[in-house]
Amino acid sequence: MKSKRLVSLVKGEDRYQNIYRALEIIKPDLEPLKQKTNILIKPNLLSPENPYANTHVVAIQVIIDFLAENLGDFASKNIVIFEGSAGAYYQKSSTREVFARFGYFALEQNYKNVKLECIENCSEYIPFEIKSIAGSEQARLVKRVRDFDYIISVNLPKTHDYAIATLGIKNMIGLIKQEDKSLIHGLRISSARFKTIFTLIPTWMISWARRRASGAVNLLFRYTPSYRKGVKVIHRNIATLAKLVWPDLVVLDGFYGMEGDGPVDGTPIHLNIAIASTDPLKADALGARIIGFEPEAIGYLYYLAQDELGDPSLDGLVGTPLEEAVVEFKPHSNYKVQCLWR
Repeated sequence: MKSKRLVSLVKGEDRYQNIYRALEIIKPDLEPLKQKTNILIKPNLLSPENPYANTHVVAIQVIIDFLAENLGDFASKNIVIFEGSAGAYYQKSSTREVFARFGYFALEQNYKNVKLECIENCSEYIPFEIKSIAGSEQARLVKRVRDFDYIISVNLPKTHDYAIATLGIKNMIGLIKQEDKSLIHGLRISSARFKTIFTLIPTWMISWARRRASGAVNLLFRYTPSYRKGVKVIHRNIATLAKLVWPDLVVLDGFYGMEGDGPVDGTPIHLNIAIASTDPLKADALGARIIGFEPEAIGYLYYLAQDELGDPSLDGLVGTPLEEAVVEFKPHSNYKVQCLWR
């Protein structure tokens, strides 16, 4: 499905200016924001420890400043920065602690109409069906998301241990109940009818081991039938979730990205770019190309394009030419297995 929406690419030496300019040059597509009242900004705060795995607080600050300077009656808007940190859950911490560690509470202090919310404080969820390595399963989407009339997803380009790459669309996984997040990866909960490494060993323990011996864990996964099944179903599950919580705007802060064994244990790469689009598929497809992946080689982007949720083409690209921004990332060490998603 061809889209007339713009997708911006800005390369420069200043994170703040990159993101601001990326938003500025797609300003015609942001006009609907003026009519919105409740705005959700969804960062990616996956890691309680590694700043290079997370959305930098400055990226959120820029977006708020842009809204304040371009929305007109900004004071009447309710802006919520909402997250559910999977890494915090698996490491027996909390999203609130991650917000604190990475300076997010300053946003509440500096902007009267901005609030932080953590998924741990939510009690109502919307069940939806996904696929697991053993069949159908139910995951739970936080019901709070239905209170917003505009959703902004803010992430950085990273390689991924299941889905090849994670960008703006996949970031919506943070809106799923903490204990259900592993289900998106196809992993079966402890009530599975048959046992695998993923039911015999708690997910938090696998996460703990990965932080300390990622190479060994990745090698183990590579030859595990459950992992090979998981890399097939995760793309379908991300596409299913995306249809429930499709972002209205994706902003990719590529001042740094992460190559290798992302989304947490990889190597930071200085890209010096920012991407923005009100067509999430355009934003993610551009981000994928910049780090060396064709969009159709990433399962969930392929499925969403097939379902015509957006346009993965380069039509409407404004700003820096693509060839000036491409930095081919080293893929995840299990990349060859991940490519078996088809």
